[in-house]
Amino acid sequence: MKSYTFKHLFLILTMVMLATSCDNYLDVNSDPNQSTKTDINLQLSSAILYVGTAMGDRITYTTQRWCQYWTGGPGVSLGEQDQHLLSTGECNQLFEDLYRSMSNLNYIINNTHEKNYKGIAYIIQAYNFQVCADLFGDIPFKEALRGDFSSGLIFAPHYDSVKSVVYPGIEELLKKGLDSLGSILDKIPGSDDLIYGGDLVKWRKFANTLLLKLYVRQGADGQAKAAAFYSSPDQFIIANTDNAMISYPGTSTSRNPFWTEAKSSALGNFFVGTTTSIDYLTSTQDPRIDFLYDKAKTGQHIGLKFGDIENSPPSADYSKPSGARIAAGGNIFSPTAPVILMSSWEGNLLIAEAMARGWVAGDAKPFYEAAVKENCAYLGVAATDADTYLITKGKYDPADAIKSIALQKWVCMTGLQSIESWIETRRFDNAANPIFSSPGGIFVNPARNALGPNVYPSILPYPDSEESLNKNFPGQHPLTAKVFWDN
Repeated sequence: MKSYTFKHLFLILTMVMLATSCDNYLDVNSDPNQSTKTDINLQLSSAILYVGTAMGDRITYTTQRWCQYWTGGPGVSLGEQDQHLLSTGECNQLFEDLYRSMSNLNYIINNTHEKNYKGIAYIIQAYNFQVCADLFGDIPFKEALRGDFSSGLIFAPHYDSVKSVVYPGIEELLKKGLDSLGSILDKIPGSDDLIYGGDLVKWRKFANTLLLKLYVRQGADGQAKAAAFYSSPDQFIIANTDNAMISYPGTSTSRNPFWTEAKSSALGNFFVGTTTSIDYLTSTQDPRIDFLYDKAKTGQHIGLKFGDIENSPPSADYSKPSGARIAAGGNIFSPTAPVILMSSWEGNLLIAEAMARGWVAGDAKPFYEAAVKENCAYLGVAATDADTYLITKGKYDPADAIKSIALQKWVCMTGLQSIESWIETRRFDNAANPIFSSPGGIFVNPARNALGPNVYPSILPYPDSEESLNKNFPGQHPLTAKVFWDN
């Protein structure tokens, strides 16, 4: 990540907001009053900041719990997410900020000939659409971002099938992005690129890894595409130096969104580690446990059963996300924690999965092990401890390769990529292969389960802003509805 100051970024965002009329329906439309004089570098910075807020703020409260990493601890009442409930208003920020980001990116695509900027804009749009599709299912795609006069003044876009329209559209966006990148004759972003600082090689790796993820999630429909697409692991994000993330220096106007949200409340970070997570890490002798969680005051790691705070003594103390007990923060809960969009452990495990399924030639084990080593290095775990773990409790099981990969992805993403982790726990798990929520999996039924015994959420509800503002809203779905790849 290139150096920059968030005082500067705050000014950038302010300038963009002044230059752009931000009405109440930017979530699915380009703003018809958007200034044609806004610089593309300001639009790019603003778009990335919207992504950081969308991915790193309120949705963290939900997905960290539904991955059964954290649960509400002593001092608070039982939260709705700990009961498998979620109000539609909780999804407004995520949905709206991702589409606002895409509105800024659409401006770049439609108002510049600078190919490198257009390429980056296509790639971030693809990322945003995939996050929305994987969390909400069918979403506005073909008619989204078309609220200006030249695009047809579409203020109530229809929803499109995630399988037949949105996923193919995301693939097209990524290919357009890759085709646009790399021209030395065109302007290259600098500090306005808050992810890679204008490093186009890394942007290519990001786009390639997103494509591989797209093909893997398509299942049998993506098998041939993955085989034809893969040529070398060097195409992808497999090293920490290539991680796609938005950094926060920690100053008063530039803190990690989740830290800022938690600190705005007198309760602070009230989350504690679950028995699901703590017990699994302990039983596998995982050296990352001390880097993912602060120990309880007893000096031991103690988890609370997910959603069971009402049965806990008020004086009980539990392990907390790393940094929650430290004023300056730690690996997980910190004013300087980055929002990670794509990681080396994710890239390595995508390759491992494609190989384990036989879609791509090669041995999955080295990539499984590379994922663990990169994750350990990121957290600060000694390399010797990572090596020991990989030949003992954390070793790759070729006889049950997909389960090994799924559980390792869940562990690697603890506190770091909860949105991505929740998506993957849903995709990997099914009755025939119980890993997480199916009977026989590691997830536990909360004490009060609003969905019924052993029933788990499998989709986010559409935001209430869509219900009230879009006349073509298709109707709300239950929390038990599924995205096409969840079977």
